[in-house]
Amino acid sequence: MRRPNFVLFITDQQRADHLGCYGNPTLRTPHLDALASRGVHFTRFHVATPICQPNRAALVTGQMPSVNGVRQNGIPLGLDSLTFAEVLRQAGYRTGYVGKAHFQNVTDIPAPPRTLGGVGEAPPAETTLARRHQREGPDYGWEVRRRWVEQPGLSLPTPYYGFEHVRLCIGHGDLVDGHYTAWLHERHPDPASLRGPANALPSSVTAPQCWRTAVPEALYPTTYVKVQACDFLAAQDAQTPFVLVVSFPDPHHPFTPPGRYWSLYDPDEVELPNSFHHPVKAIRGIPAPALEAYRWGSEDPESHWPFAVSERQAREIIALNYGSISMVDDAVGEVLAALAAQGLADDTVVAFTSDHGDYMGDHGCMLKMGLHFQSVLRVPLIWHDPQDAKRRGVSTRLGSAIDLAPTLLQRAGLRVPIGMQGQDLFGTMPAADVLVEDPGIQVFRDSEACSSIVSLVTERWRLSLFEGHEGGELYDLETDPDELDNRWDDPVCRETRLELQHRLGQRLVALRDRSLVATARA
Repeated sequence: MRRPNFVLFITDQQRADHLGCYGNPTLRTPHLDALASRGVHFTRFHVATPICQPNRAALVTGQMPSVNGVRQNGIPLGLDSLTFAEVLRQAGYRTGYVGKAHFQNVTDIPAPPRTLGGVGEAPPAETTLARRHQREGPDYGWEVRRRWVEQPGLSLPTPYYGFEHVRLCIGHGDLVDGHYTAWLHERHPDPASLRGPANALPSSVTAPQCWRTAVPEALYPTTYVKVQACDFLAAQDAQTPFVLVVSFPDPHHPFTPPGRYWSLYDPDEVELPNSFHHPVKAIRGIPAPALEAYRWGSEDPESHWPFAVSERQAREIIALNYGSISMVDDAVGEVLAALAAQGLADDTVVAFTSDHGDYMGDHGCMLKMGLHFQSVLRVPLIWHDPQDAKRRGVSTRLGSAIDLAPTLLQRAGLRVPIGMQGQDLFGTMPAADVLVEDPGIQVFRDSEACSSIVSLVTERWRLSLFEGHEGGELYDLETDPDELDNRWDDPVCRETRLELQHRLGQRLVALRDRSLVATARA
């Protein structure tokens, strides 16, 4: 029996309910909805961490951030990491990646200094010994956006984390570089005149991080990703199996959908989340340091911290977010049409997911980083296997980002390598509670900050612990899906909390690092 091909679509910062097939009453995503109707979509698929770089590492390695080492943004994935692409490549698959990877750092801005002494004290001098085994140097600089701006024809050595064919997009909105840079220069004499807020077209939108880009639809990054994906598929044949990851930089902020997608949705028709008028500061029992991200966002809404918005601003941003998603949906439709035109559709498993979610108005905020609400933890996962008619409908099985790699490999008929921590989403093992790791917001200003947040998501509950604090969060997702009522100190929930704390401990033990195996008895 022929081994299946795989096409995996990934978006950046898209919450689960921002798709028609997940119940959104306004957003139109006919191609993804059709894919879901032919396959299965998971309603309880979660990230391993609600941050870009670490969760992307978790998706391709099947390992938690604490195991693959990518605990936070700014730590590259180790070059010796075993990804699902490398396993498939070694098994004879052609491997391709187009779009945003973020396996390595995208800037060369130095990380904040280590504060090992007391407040205000200078840290001791770094030593070679103290920095041993750091992931740095020229081999870890391939996704620094500045390099591609300065050298549009930069050649990336492959295989890159197991992917032999790679076309990168680095950045977001209309400010994307990578292989896209040279492609754009080939098609326009002065791309700089089109990009960024300084060159934006007139618009009545007043929300932060929104501008009507002058980049036409035909030159926008979403189109580039679509074109590169179709070109890869056109070069495939029926004899050699392949895996292709199609990774769109959108709908991540800034919000710059081009052309008709800018005005595709009327802000007045957007429905705000039920928790919009219930700010995070109104939730009982949240430690003050955990709210720091929202304070930073209020001071600088043009940055990447979560920021509060008015009703009008929320509607404007959500409408533009919908426009970006509709453009992605149209691109997905064209890629799937190219797959069919090559006669490969019947042999290809197609999946769709995102690297993490976005508050998108939850508790009056936008973006991510902060608390572990379902809007940032829960992402879509659609799976269509044309060879398995039984995998249809809606699945309420709990799933994690670390489960994707094992699921792909098992479907390919391959053994899951030692060290991959996830499980086959279609396997016979009972679904495990989802563990979410997060270094906390303070690490973005202090590399040594002890600010971690660890969450456990079960069939009914979300429990979160804060490093260095006695309290925590406890939400009944069945009766309180909008996470308004923190029941950590509720006497009625005491036994539940203790049980969940025990289950969290058990999950931490189960997800220990097992990637190294003994080579002798002693």
